[in-house]
Amino acid sequence: MNFTIRAIDPIEAEDYYSLVNEVKDEGKYLFATIRIPLENMRKYLAQHYESSNPVLGAFDDKGELLGWIDINKNNIEELAHIGTIAMGVRESSRGQGIGGALLDACINQARKLGLEKLELEVFASNSVARALYKKKGFFEEGIRLKKRKFEGHYDDLVCMGLFL
Repeated sequence: MNFTIRAIDPIEAEDYYSLVNEVKDEGKYLFATIRIPLENMRKYLAQHYESSNPVLGAFDDKGELLGWIDINKNNIEELAHIGTIAMGVRESSRGQGIGGALLDACINQARKLGLEKLELEVFASNSVARALYKKKGFFEEGIRLKKRKFEGHYDDLVCMGLFL
């Protein structure tokens, strides 16, 4: 599959909103399943787009958004060297290198921003994502036991980091 990684323009907020909610609706990958209002997502995209830290997207040849990744920089001075990332890939587009390409672009962007470390959290049950993160150099820093209870089942939260 051919795809391009680029900044998601705020005019593409509805596509971003739809994809984030599509992944949320799966219920097993993102921390929260509550939908954020479209206008809030639009503002979030605009703030990142206008800074040197846009939300990155993977787009197919037709311009369809297949996945995203973002870095949230910490506003506390003593933690400003760390960025926290979040990402998602459309279910039908998984296993085609999109997640790895998004991570590579994100790591490059973090270096340009002068960050020294990236952090993320992933559910222990998401073994595919954990393997990808490890392949890209992330290491496990800790595990928060029974962090989430979803549909009667507990899942641990794995905290991972990457020094840049």
